[in-house]
Amino acid sequence: MLIQPVTITFARYTCADLQPKDHYRTLGISASATVAEIKKAYRALAFKYHPDTNVNNAFAEAHFREVQEAYSVLSDVHSRRKYDGECWLSGMSNRMQHRQAITPEWILKESNKLKKHISDIDTYRMSHAALQEYVLIILSDSHLAVLKNEGDEAIRATIINVLLHATERLELRYSHSVAARMLLLAEGAEESIRQIHSQLQEKEKKEQKRKGLPLVIILVTLALCVLMYLYGRR
Repeated sequence: MLIQPVTITFARYTCADLQPKDHYRTLGISASATVAEIKKAYRALAFKYHPDTNVNNAFAEAHFREVQEAYSVLSDVHSRRKYDGECWLSGMSNRMQHRQAITPEWILKESNKLKKHISDIDTYRMSHAALQEYVLIILSDSHLAVLKNEGDEAIRATIINVLLHATERLELRYSHSVAARMLLLAEGAEESIRQIHSQLQEKEKKEQKRKGLPLVIILVTLALCVLMYLYGRR
C-alpha cells in the first residue's frame, strides 16, 4: 500500500490538548505517594470542600469534584498506571521547550526513552493518542531536517527500528500518520521502508479480523441454534 507523505509541523504538536490534569497536585501529594497517603489526602480535602459544609460555594463544589476525580484515578492501581503513562508521554513537549541543541544522537536518545517507557507499561491501557503525539514530535519537520542533514543512514535506520518497536501495539487509526513520518525519514532506505509497510499491513490485517469477528460469532450462534432446533425435533 502506498502512503502519501503528509506535512506535520512541530508547532502543531504541543500536547496542549492531551495534557492530563495534575491529580497529584490536586490532592497535594507527590507522584510517589502510597495508597495510604492518597486516601489520607483525599479524606482531608473531601471533608474540607464537601458541598454540605460549603453551601452556595461554587468554587468548593467544583474543587470537590476535582478531588473526587483525582482520587478515583489514583486510588486504582490500573487507572493510576495508565495516568502516569499519559503524563510521561505528554511531557515530551515540555522537555522540548527546555532542550539543548538538537542532534541526531539526541533524537535517538529520546526514541530509546520512549521504547523503554512503552516496554514498562501496560500497552493495552495506554493512551494511543498520546503515543502518536509523542512520535510525531520526535519526527517533526525540524527533527527530520536535522537527521537528513547531520545524521548518517545508520542512525536513521536505528531510529526507525526503535520507533517501530515502540509503536508495535499502536492502534491502526493512529498508525498511518506515524508511518508517513517514518517513510519521510526512510527515504531511499529500502529495508526501512519495507519494515514500515510490513508493520502497517500487519495492523491492517488484524483490524480486518477484528471487524469480522462479530459476524463470525453471529454465524456460529445461528448455526448452533439451527442444530439445536433440528436435534430437538428428532
